[in-house]
Amino acid sequence: MPQLKMHWINDGKSADPVQAPACCRIVNFTELDDATDKWLDIVQYGLSDGKKTEEFYHKVMTANATYSEERCFFVLENERAVATLAVLCDYDKKEGYIHMVACREDSRGKGYGTLLNRVAEYILKKEGMQTAFLTTDDWRIPAIKSYLRAGFTPDLSTEDFKARWEKIYAIIAEQRKI
Repeated sequence: MPQLKMHWINDGKSADPVQAPACCRIVNFTELDDATDKWLDIVQYGLSDGKKTEEFYHKVMTANATYSEERCFFVLENERAVATLAVLCDYDKKEGYIHMVACREDSRGKGYGTLLNRVAEYILKKEGMQTAFLTTDDWRIPAIKSYLRAGFTPDLSTEDFKARWEKIYAIIAEQRKI
């Protein structure tokens, strides 16, 4: 089953740099020692089948021509890398791609996804992107909710996508009742 796709359109409003709450800070890949290992440690929680090797990082990140380590971000909680997100920018198309968003299981529910989505919006606007997209899986409901809050909209271009989004919205509505 193909991943779901979501779209973002630049509203033309300026975006202020994101300030992290006192409990954490945001850094990019180049600012961390052993960044690849820290990235691999985070993405094993929902984006890969267990912890992978450096080869995996190169395959899914550096092999992409629009990837830049300066636009791969981490949330550090008490100096421990707990969440990550990369913003890939295609300057010719003025299109961004939000890639490999993940959070350690023991750090979920603290708003780090929302924080990283704000970072992504800031970078997309700062870099002049007019649109952006991301892909996600149906079962990643907390992530999907944060993408919706960040202004991403579902791709409803196929009947399959429409049916899957109906189920997701039903799950979200049910969660609101609890």
